[in-house]
Amino acid sequence: MPAVDWEVLNLERITRELREDVGGPDGEKMIWAFEQALDVARIDPDLLNYVLAAAACLVAHSEGESPRAVLEAFSRRSISDRDWHDRYAVLFSDSQ
Repeated sequence: MPAVDWEVLNLERITRELREDVGGPDGEKMIWAFEQALDVARIDPDLLNYVLAAAACLVAHSEGESPRAVLEAFSRRSISDRDWHDRYAVLFSDSQ
Protein backbone atom coordinates (compact mmCIF):
# COMPACT_ATOMS: atom_id res chain seq x y z
CA MET A 1 0.00 0.00 0.00
CA PRO A 2 1.44 3.39 -0.95
CA ALA A 3 2.20 5.86 1.80
CA VAL A 4 -0.16 8.81 2.05
CA ASP A 5 1.24 12.31 2.07
CA TRP A 6 -1.25 13.83 4.51
CA GLU A 7 0.11 17.32 3.93
CA VAL A 8 -0.93 17.34 0.27
CA LEU A 9 -4.12 15.30 0.58
CA ASN A 10 -6.96 17.45 -0.68
CA LEU A 11 -10.55 16.81 0.40
CA GLU A 12 -12.12 18.85 -2.41
CA ARG A 13 -13.40 15.87 -4.45
CA ILE A 14 -14.82 13.95 -1.48
CA THR A 15 -16.38 17.18 -0.20
CA ARG A 16 -18.10 17.72 -3.53
CA GLU A 17 -19.30 14.11 -3.59
CA LEU A 18 -20.69 14.34 -0.05
CA ARG A 19 -22.53 17.56 -0.85
CA GLU A 20 -24.06 16.03 -3.98
CA ASP A 21 -24.72 12.49 -2.73
CA VAL A 22 -25.54 12.94 0.96
CA GLY A 23 -26.34 16.64 1.07
CA GLY A 24 -27.90 18.68 3.85
CA PRO A 25 -26.76 18.63 7.46
CA ASP A 26 -25.53 15.01 7.28
CA GLY A 27 -23.26 15.77 4.35
CA GLU A 28 -21.86 18.85 6.07
CA LYS A 29 -21.27 16.93 9.31
CA MET A 30 -19.38 14.25 7.39
CA ILE A 31 -17.26 16.88 5.65
CA TRP A 32 -16.45 18.42 9.04
CA ALA A 33 -15.48 14.96 10.36
CA PHE A 34 -13.15 14.39 7.41
CA GLU A 35 -11.51 17.77 8.01
CA GLN A 36 -10.97 16.94 11.69
CA ALA A 37 -9.58 13.48 10.89
CA LEU A 38 -7.21 14.93 8.30
CA ASP A 39 -5.95 17.45 10.87
CA VAL A 40 -5.24 14.53 13.22
CA ALA A 41 -3.48 12.57 10.46
CA ARG A 42 -1.28 15.55 9.71
CA ILE A 43 -0.17 15.61 13.36
CA ASP A 44 0.56 11.88 13.45
CA PRO A 45 -1.11 9.26 11.21
CA ASP A 46 -0.90 6.70 14.02
CA LEU A 47 -3.37 8.82 15.99
CA LEU A 48 -6.18 7.93 13.55
CA ASN A 49 -6.53 4.47 15.09
CA TYR A 50 -6.73 5.97 18.57
CA VAL A 51 -9.35 8.51 17.47
CA LEU A 52 -11.39 5.72 15.87
CA ALA A 53 -11.23 3.64 19.07
CA ALA A 54 -12.05 6.64 21.26
CA ALA A 55 -15.04 7.61 19.09
CA ALA A 56 -16.34 4.02 19.18
CA CYS A 57 -16.07 4.02 22.98
CA LEU A 58 -17.84 7.35 23.35
CA VAL A 59 -20.67 6.27 21.03
CA ALA A 60 -20.90 2.95 22.88
CA HIS A 61 -21.19 4.75 26.20
CA SER A 62 -23.87 7.12 24.93
CA GLU A 63 -25.90 4.26 23.42
CA GLY A 64 -25.43 1.76 26.24
CA GLU A 65 -23.60 -0.62 23.91
CA SER A 66 -20.12 -2.03 23.63
CA PRO A 67 -17.57 -0.60 21.21
CA ARG A 68 -17.69 -3.89 19.29
CA ALA A 69 -21.49 -3.61 18.91
CA VAL A 70 -21.13 -0.02 17.68
CA LEU A 71 -18.49 -0.99 15.11
CA GLU A 72 -20.44 -4.04 13.95
CA ALA A 73 -23.60 -1.98 13.48
CA PHE A 74 -21.63 0.67 11.63
CA SER A 75 -20.05 -1.99 9.43
CA ARG A 76 -23.47 -3.38 8.48
CA ARG A 77 -24.62 0.12 7.41
CA SER A 78 -21.43 0.92 5.48
CA ILE A 79 -21.08 0.86 1.73
CA SER A 80 -19.81 -2.35 0.15
CA ASP A 81 -16.11 -2.93 -0.42
CA ARG A 82 -16.75 -2.80 -4.16
CA ASP A 83 -18.48 0.60 -3.92
CA TRP A 84 -15.62 1.88 -1.76
CA HIS A 85 -12.95 0.82 -4.26
CA ASP A 86 -14.90 1.76 -7.39
CA ARG A 87 -16.47 5.02 -6.29
CA TYR A 88 -14.91 6.59 -3.20
CA ALA A 89 -11.28 5.49 -2.81
CA VAL A 90 -10.42 7.15 -6.11
CA LEU A 91 -11.68 10.46 -4.75
CA PHE A 92 -8.81 10.39 -2.26
CA SER A 93 -6.08 8.98 -4.48
CA ASP A 94 -6.81 11.47 -7.26
CA SER A 95 -6.66 14.37 -4.87
CA GLN A 96 -2.93 14.15 -4.28
